[in-house]
Amino acid sequence: MKSIEQIMQHDHERLDALLEAGAKKLQEGQWHESTELLEQFRYGIEDCHMVVEETLLFPAFEKHSGNADHPLTTLLCKGHQDLRIFIQEMQEAISSQDTEEYDAILSTVRALLKLHDNKEETELYPYLSAALSDHGEAAGQIILQSCQT
Repeated sequence: MKSIEQIMQHDHERLDALLEAGAKKLQEGQWHESTELLEQFRYGIEDCHMVVEETLLFPAFEKHSGNADHPLTTLLCKGHQDLRIFIQEMQEAISSQDTEEYDAILSTVRALLKLHDNKEETELYPYLSAALSDHGEAAGQIILQSCQT
């Protein structure tokens, strides 16, 4: 079985690839395809990845660290809130076929994801892998079975 770090890092890479594929389609003027890829990205990150983190991983981290308001999970939750807003704005930019606005938001999303994913991959996931009795296998299975379609 792969570790939670491997599974979640792979999911980050999968989501990044969807985001970039959508951006490429937009640059090629393929608005419909870009819309579809952005929706796949949105679903994967908001309805799967973030849900697993917010309902399973963050609470487990807080429980095992003994800090229900841990600064790390507070920061990561704020990042999730910001990403949800930016994704909505990206969808609106595509709907209005505003490439300039989309590109500006995409630049911000890329930077946010880079920092956010690094925090998770270097601080959250390794801690959980060591702290949880199942090494995060339950959360990993949800990502593998439900989110990586």
